[in-house]
Amino acid sequence: MVTLTKKPIGLFGNVRRQAESAACGTGFYNWLLSKGQTPNQLNIKLTDPWPGQVDVGRMMNHGVLMQSGMSLKIDNRFWKNADSHEAWSDIVHGFAWLRDLRAAGGDASRKLARQLVSEWLDLYDRWDPNIWRADIMGQRISMWISFYDFFCGSADEEFQKRYFSSLTRQARHLARSLSSNLSGIPLLLAAEGLIYAGLSLSEEDNWTLRGFEIILREVPKQIKKDGSHISGSPENILKTTQILLDLRYALNRASLPVPRIIQDSLERMGTALRFFSYPDHKLALFHGGQEAEPQIIDTALSQIRNTKRPAKDTVIGGFERIMQGRSVLMIDTGVVPDAPYNKSYHSAPLAFEFAYGRDRIFTNCGGHPFNADWQQGLRHTAAHNTLCMNDKPVHDFLPSGEIIKPHGPICSVRRETKEACLIDMSHDAYRASHGIDHKRRFYLSNQGNDLRGEDSLLSRVPLSKPMPVSIRFHLHPRVQILGAEENGDILFTLPSGTTWKFCAVGATPLLENSVFLGNGVKPAKTRQIVLSGDMTGDEYVVKWALQRQ
Repeated sequence: MVTLTKKPIGLFGNVRRQAESAACGTGFYNWLLSKGQTPNQLNIKLTDPWPGQVDVGRMMNHGVLMQSGMSLKIDNRFWKNADSHEAWSDIVHGFAWLRDLRAAGGDASRKLARQLVSEWLDLYDRWDPNIWRADIMGQRISMWISFYDFFCGSADEEFQKRYFSSLTRQARHLARSLSSNLSGIPLLLAAEGLIYAGLSLSEEDNWTLRGFEIILREVPKQIKKDGSHISGSPENILKTTQILLDLRYALNRASLPVPRIIQDSLERMGTALRFFSYPDHKLALFHGGQEAEPQIIDTALSQIRNTKRPAKDTVIGGFERIMQGRSVLMIDTGVVPDAPYNKSYHSAPLAFEFAYGRDRIFTNCGGHPFNADWQQGLRHTAAHNTLCMNDKPVHDFLPSGEIIKPHGPICSVRRETKEACLIDMSHDAYRASHGIDHKRRFYLSNQGNDLRGEDSLLSRVPLSKPMPVSIRFHLHPRVQILGAEENGDILFTLPSGTTWKFCAVGATPLLENSVFLGNGVKPAKTRQIVLSGDMTGDEYVVKWALQRQ
C-alpha cells in the first residue's frame, strides 16, 4: 500500500522534471539566461580556506589527476573520459581540485587551471541535466569565485569576459532551478553557490536572500541540538561545518552580520566533530560516512571558537563514546530518522567500532561516495560490527531506499567505576518479525586493554525452527592476523606493534574475508571474525573478549 500511494507522486514528479529538461535544453532558454547585464568584476573577493594536496597538484601538472584512489589522464580526452565514468563526472565538474593546483603553486598550476576552465567553457557552457545539476553547479560557482585570483585575475580580457558570462548564466539557472526535490548536503551546496554568486556579482541581493532562506531553514532540520547530523553520518557533520564556515567567512568579507543560527550550529558541530574523531584524527565510519582527511578536520576545528571537548559520558547523535586508557569504543544507539534521511541510514543497531591509540581494530565497512550498489550493500547489517539474524538486514528497505519498520528507542544504561566502564543496551528491531529482543553488554577496563562483550537474544514466542545467528567483527586492513590457536582464539598485531587476542564462549571464532571502504572508491581487502550459531530455545547467549597480550 505504501508503494501504491507513492506512485502518482513519483509519476507527476518525473513528468515535471522531463518538462523542465525539455524547456532548459532549448536555444530560447540559453538566450533567456544570457539576457541582461553581465558584470566584469567581483563585488567582493572570496578565497577558499581549505587545504589542497600538494602531491595531487604536482601530479596534475604532470598530466594525471588523482582523486579517491583513482587516476585520470589530463589530455585531449580528459573531459570525455570524465563524463563517461560515474566516479569522475561530479569530481571533475565540481572543480574542488582547484585546491590541489593552488597547493602545488607556480605558474604552471595557474595556467593549467585556466586551460581546464577554458575547455569547460568550450564544451559545457549550455544547460546539461547532469553537469548543471544544482548541487554540482553550486559547488562549481563557489570554486570559480573563490579561485578567481588564482586562475582568472591575470587572464586576458577575452577569457574574463567568457568567465563572467558563464558564471552569471549558471547562477541565473541555479536561482530558477533550486527546488524542493533536493535535500541534505546537496541542497546546502546549491544554496552556498547561490549565496556566493549573490554576494560577488552586481545587484543580485535576491540570490543572497534566497540562499540564506534555504540555509536558515535547513540547518535546524539537519543539525540536531547536540551538533550531530540527522543522517547519522559523522562525515556529514564535517561537510555541513565546511559550508557554514564558508558562509560565515563570506558574510564577514561582505561586512554583513552572521546569523546566530550559523554561529550556534558551528559551535555545536565543533563539539560533535571532536566526539566522532578517533586519535588518528579521522572520523568514525557510520551511516555511509568515510574517515575524511585529518587536515580538513583540523582546519575546520581551528576556525571554530568555543569548541568544547565532549564530556566523558556525553551521548551525541545517539552514539555512546567510551574512552579508557588509550582505547576508544564507539557504539551506535540511535534511531532511524524520517525520510528522506532514512534512505542512506544503515541497518545496524548497536554496531560498534574500537580503536587503540592511533590504530583502529574493529571498524564498520564504511561507505561509498557515489556508487548506488555499493551504498545499498554497505547498509546491510552484516557490513557492521553487530549481530545479524538469518543473514538479512535488521530493517526492511523499500525500492526507494527508505527504511520501513524502524525499531523503537534503544535502551542504554551506562555505569562507570574506577576499574571499568560497563554499558547495557537493547533493541526491539527483531520483535515484529521474530518476536525476539537483542541485548548487548560491553565492559572496558580502565586501562583500555580488556574489552568484553555479551550478545543475548531473548524470544518472546516459541521458535518454530532454529534461527541462524552471526555476530561480526570487521578488522581494519592494517590489522595483521598471526593465526588461530587450537581452542579457536585468534591472535593479531597492530601497526604500533601491540598483540591482541580474541576469544569467545558460545560460538567458535572463524576468519572470513571482508572489505573496507573508509576512504576513496576502491574497497580494500580485509578480514572479519565471525561468531556463528543457531538459536533453538528461548535464549541464545554468546560472550566474547578482546585482550591485549
